[in-house]
Amino acid sequence: MIYFLIFLQQAIASMTHIIGQDVARESSPPLILLLRATIASAILLAVTMAIERRWNLLDGWTKKDILRLFVIGFLNIPINQFLYLEGLRFTTPANSALLYALTPVIVFICALIVHRERESWKKWLGIALALGGTALLIFERGASFESTYTKGNILIFIAVIAWSLFTFLGKPLIEKYGALRTTALHMLAGTLVYLPMGFFLSDLTELSGLSSTSWWEIMYLAVGASCINYFLWYYALGKLETSKVAIFQNLQPVLTTTIALMLGRVVLTAELFGGGIVTLVGILIVQFA
Repeated sequence: MIYFLIFLQQAIASMTHIIGQDVARESSPPLILLLRATIASAILLAVTMAIERRWNLLDGWTKKDILRLFVIGFLNIPINQFLYLEGLRFTTPANSALLYALTPVIVFICALIVHRERESWKKWLGIALALGGTALLIFERGASFESTYTKGNILIFIAVIAWSLFTFLGKPLIEKYGALRTTALHMLAGTLVYLPMGFFLSDLTELSGLSSTSWWEIMYLAVGASCINYFLWYYALGKLETSKVAIFQNLQPVLTTTIALMLGRVVLTAELFGGGIVTLVGILIVQFA
């Protein structure tokens, strides 16, 4: 069951690369994130309070854990989500998916530094194969790291580092307070930190010009990519080792390309099939290491 939920989470995240780029090209990233974060926070708080039947979701939290909560909220919203949306304006969904495939490498290195996971050559082999499979797939599908994409790639790479740290630092909170409450409270914390910046950078007059399609895409980013996606990610982190969850990020380039194929944006090739197989082999090796 846990692996089905992780696959579902990756499918949602993979679609985000395509939808995120579409909406980022019609409106400004600061305004999109302002709407996305606010809507997601409100929904997550309401759902969590209803399920846990309590108003004070910080009950029992230590000052140290509340500080960590604001740290991961800052890493996820003002840094990860903002730079991700901004970067999508200058690069491709394929490139962004490939860059997020670096997550397991960064997370595994963090885990080794603090001795939270044991080093294993099988894990390194699995990560290398998964990265190799995604690189084969994306570069053969026309992804480019030439100068025209440099700005977007750099922004998204910084976002990936923030996402990796968000993943790594969030695990202790999940184990103590649960995935749902940690997801809701970190989203609220990150939104509160982002609000001054969001209002300052956003042109609220753009709201009247948003198309119905853009509003649906923003709702997908808020409900699907933020509420459901982050909860499933943190839920999986509470059940498995950090590196075993992070390696599934390597599915995103495969799934993103597959979705693009279904939408008629790419054509099925041997590279798509072969890259997907190599990636899956790498993921399996890490799971059983």
